[in-house]
Amino acid sequence: MRKHQDIRARLTRKLLQDTLLALLAEKRFEVITVGEIAERAMVNRATFYRHYQDKYALGNSLFQEAIEQLACDLSSPLKPPSASEVEGVVTLLATSFAHIAEYSRLYRVMVRNVWFTAKMHDTLAELLGKRLSLPPRSSQNAVEGMPEELAVASLANWLISMIRWWLENGMPYPPQQMALWCTTFISSGLFQAMGIPSSR
Repeated sequence: MRKHQDIRARLTRKLLQDTLLALLAEKRFEVITVGEIAERAMVNRATFYRHYQDKYALGNSLFQEAIEQLACDLSSPLKPPSASEVEGVVTLLATSFAHIAEYSRLYRVMVRNVWFTAKMHDTLAELLGKRLSLPPRSSQNAVEGMPEELAVASLANWLISMIRWWLENGMPYPPQQMALWCTTFISSGLFQAMGIPSSR
């Protein structure tokens, strides 16, 4: 009996997540109500509240399932890639873009909604902040006094913009190519701006 209830609960949560995703394709998250979600899913509000405290809890569950895998793909330390490391960085990012392509319906919706984009930015910034290793700004090419937090926030914004462009243009380039461009930007753009010599 318990197993049957667990299966029903999982199916109901999946139904509510899919319903929110469908609604997000039509309107902003901020204006969607619990009533709309329940009505579209053909469940009553009591059923909704048995599974989620509010629409934000539902939104968080939708976001977390996707972002946890993306975070896992990006879990290796980010640093200025040497010639021997470039291939590994490209592979890492290619895996991430392949993940985004697999869940493109969800990510298309997320990058068009302010609430999800803000969560995505915060998650990426936190992840990058832990793994982006920047040495003291001693190079003459360094941007004087640029805080590491600014570099991290800029990189997170840039990655989201790149993902948004790629998705909204029908993913015209394969994940490997997008990963190569990202790596080039990181090695010859951000890191040079921070006074770190490129490996090229």
